[in-house]
Amino acid sequence: MIPGPYEEAEMQRFLDTFLYRQEAFLIDEVLSMDAEKRAIEARLDTTRDLPFARYQRVDENHPAHVSAAELLMVTGSLGCMHAWFFHGCRWDEGWAGFGNRVHRADFKRLAAIGPPLRLLSHETKTRVGPSRVVMRYEFHFWQEDELVYCGDQSAMFFKDMSFNEKAVAE
Repeated sequence: MIPGPYEEAEMQRFLDTFLYRQEAFLIDEVLSMDAEKRAIEARLDTTRDLPFARYQRVDENHPAHVSAAELLMVTGSLGCMHAWFFHGCRWDEGWAGFGNRVHRADFKRLAAIGPPLRLLSHETKTRVGPSRVVMRYEFHFWQEDELVYCGDQSAMFFKDMSFNEKAVAE
């Protein structure tokens, strides 16, 4: 179970029905969730088994680090938490979501393997309808008081939309 400020059963439901298997949910602890401010603070243990970092060829010119792909996957996990906990988008009730635009992705320095990352996300714009939620987020990831990543991204969540049927029809 991932510790955090929510009912354990609700987080377990989130994880059991999440759009990716739990191994791809790269958040190890949720430190705070503020529904009014639409903000989440979480932590990533960089010593955990990371899907790309474990395959790095490490030497003095290429130190072990959390890859850019993993950092972007973390933004997706945080975005899905916003959708679930703040907007009621439940995967087991027909909702699905997709990141649709990276407006800005600034990798400020390598995120070293070892110290944890402090993950901050908040919604900057939100449009909510009965079967669609569109959000824009800002992300700031810190390691040992240094900014590692900041981003500005958008995601869309839809209810009961068959993307396979739509792809076949077009």
